[in-house]
Amino acid sequence: MASSQSSCDCTDSDEDSGDIWVKFDMELAHNYNVVYLQVFDSIERSMCRNHFEKFERFHENVFEFYNSVSLGEVSVKDVVFGFFRNAPARVRRLYWVKFGDWMKSGEGDKFGERCEGWSDYARNSIKVCEGYHNASMRLINFDKVIVLDND
Repeated sequence: MASSQSSCDCTDSDEDSGDIWVKFDMELAHNYNVVYLQVFDSIERSMCRNHFEKFERFHENVFEFYNSVSLGEVSVKDVVFGFFRNAPARVRRLYWVKFGDWMKSGEGDKFGERCEGWSDYARNSIKVCEGYHNASMRLINFDKVIVLDND
């Protein structure tokens, strides 16, 4: 009598497929963290503490932005990392202008609603805040005062 069950020589077990999902989840988390660290740190070091803390629209939507960028095409990440560069680079007014323009067309269009107001807030803050203007232009540590001797 023939067996109704056929033997399977598959090498994929539930355990192996679970390992694939763990690796996939770890890769997603890594991509997210890379975007988070670069964008958040870049913006934070480019602003005075006061304007960074009051950047409500950024703080409200930043996690959705990180998710979208980390799950997006490599070309999107490259463009975003061009605006928000690694330390010690600062997000200058020109980068905020370019970021605002990018969100109005092409690949950046899908970020327009999520990042609405980011560029305007940053550009206006640079204009009115000497600390923010200076932070966006050069490296400044707001926690230390440096006194120069005139010897």
